[in-house]
This record gives sequence, structure tokens and C-alpha cells, in this order.
Amino acid sequence: MDPDEAFYEKRNMAEEKPYDPFTQHVIDKIDPKARASLSPFQFSAIEKAIRENRPLQGHPVDIRGTIPLFFKSYYYVFLMGRDRRVATKRKEAVRNRNWLSKTALLIFLGMGPFLIFLLFVLYILKTVVGINLLEDAHLMDFLKFW
Repeated sequence: MDPDEAFYEKRNMAEEKPYDPFTQHVIDKIDPKARASLSPFQFSAIEKAIRENRPLQGHPVDIRGTIPLFFKSYYYVFLMGRDRRVATKRKEAVRNRNWLSKTALLIFLGMGPFLIFLLFVLYILKTVVGINLLEDAHLMDFLKFW
């Protein structure tokens, strides 16, 4: 073992802390020379980023599957468990969900009158052209019934 490798190995031994398996696996994949060249601040920042972005551990309810439809396949995921996000991420998720629901409501309310108008125009065109879908039955007959 050359002196450089001994230095890097000694420094790595001093930096070892008890990590979860995922964090340890990622840190082990970093080249020892590159890892030894990191300042303690840089190393701890990388370690923190790895810990905070590790894959989610198991959920009490984890249902996943696919739905094959003709030429496409769609997947579904249903996860349920305790919310472990920090408060700022939780607030951001709620804000995004509120924006999406308000946008969907506005689109739905805007489309309703448009669809009624479109159906009315199509009915007028059908009447002008002379197409009868039901013999001896017209819209006015149904409206008088109500």
C-alpha cells in the first residue's frame, strides 16, 4: 500500500459513521481519493443529501399494478403511511393541490355553459337540415311534458 492510499484509508476510517444501508452503499461507491479530498463540510452536505433522498422505506399499504387497455398500459399506485415530510414540503404539496383543484373547477364551470351552447347549436342544425332522430318527437314536445 503506497503512502497516498494509506493516507486516504486513514482519513476514510476517521470519517466513518453509522449510516443506513442505502447511504453507506452510495458513500462506498465514491472513489476513495475523491472522498478523501472533500472537506468535512462538503462531505456532510453530500451525506445529508443522500440521507434525505433515499428511496422511501416500506409503507403499511402499498398497492401497485397495471391496467392493460388496447394499445396502451396504465399503472396505478396506492401508498398509505405516516407523513414524514418536513413542514415546508407538506405546505407546498397542499398549495399545489389547492391550485390544481381550483383550476379543474374553473375549467369545469367554464365548459358547462359552452357544452350547453354547443348542444343547442347542434340541435338547431339538425332541425334545419331536417334530420329526425325520433319520428314524431321533438324537443318542444319533451319540454311541454315537464
